[in-house]
Amino acid sequence: FNPIQYLNNFVSNTNFGRSTIDACTKSSLPASGMTISIPSLVTSAGGGSSTAPTVATTAEDVAPSSTGMTSAYETVSVQKFAGSQVITLELLERSDPVFFDQLAIQLQRAYAKATDEYMVSILTSQGTAATVVGGTTAADFQSFVATETAAAYSGSSYFASNLAISPNWWSKLQSYADTTGRPIYTLSSPQFNAAGQVVPTSIKGSALGLDVYVDKFITGTSTGLDDNSMFIIAPETAIWWESPTANFSVNHVADATGNMVLQTAIYGYGAGKVTIPAGVRRFNV
Repeated sequence: FNPIQYLNNFVSNTNFGRSTIDACTKSSLPASGMTISIPSLVTSAGGGSSTAPTVATTAEDVAPSSTGMTSAYETVSVQKFAGSQVITLELLERSDPVFFDQLAIQLQRAYAKATDEYMVSILTSQGTAATVVGGTTAADFQSFVATETAAAYSGSSYFASNLAISPNWWSKLQSYADTTGRPIYTLSSPQFNAAGQVVPTSIKGSALGLDVYVDKFITGTSTGLDDNSMFIIAPETAIWWESPTANFSVNHVADATGNMVLQTAIYGYGAGKVTIPAGVRRFNV
């Protein structure tokens, strides 16, 4: 007689976090409404159409500079993110309590995945394509960072400080080596890796002065090293608004959902916006 021993620890491969959201500015969603209106003055240099006032040297008895300032409202749609599970009463009441605890954790992770993927889509659709056409060598990467961080500042007036990348780029950065074979980004000795540090044991690191955020949900268009597989971000120009998440459960005695079952759900509201398009630079092959 060999009884089966079950352990309480739960094995899962769904804990990927929200790296892209972490690389942006996070803010609380207003308490009501499904649309956010943001007053803004973003000129054509930043990707907008507003006009800033001007000041100029002015001689005696000469009219001062008088360029009319124009501003606009940027509109952001609030999205609902929700997911549910249907559980029989037998499973709920006659199984180990760890089951429901893990179900709640998995719903929370699914929520994190959905919201992070949504923010990746916002950066993809609203950011600015890189002015430099990039490849995948160490020199190409350096050129992309050097060119696009300057472009982000010139267009937005903010400094780009974050770099959100695909796992494929994470691997590529770790593979870069100098002419002697020493890794450029993975050594811990500062004299050998002044360019930054990207290591296999953390999805956060640094490269060429930027904070690196590795995101599984950044996939590019096909290979993970192509268009939109990497984003340089001035965080003040990309904002994620979010409400607290909530859970609720509904009992179903006999209906289309099921007989004698419990339906439990997670939901929340969020909105994402690149407020100054020039402040987010999309890798472009």
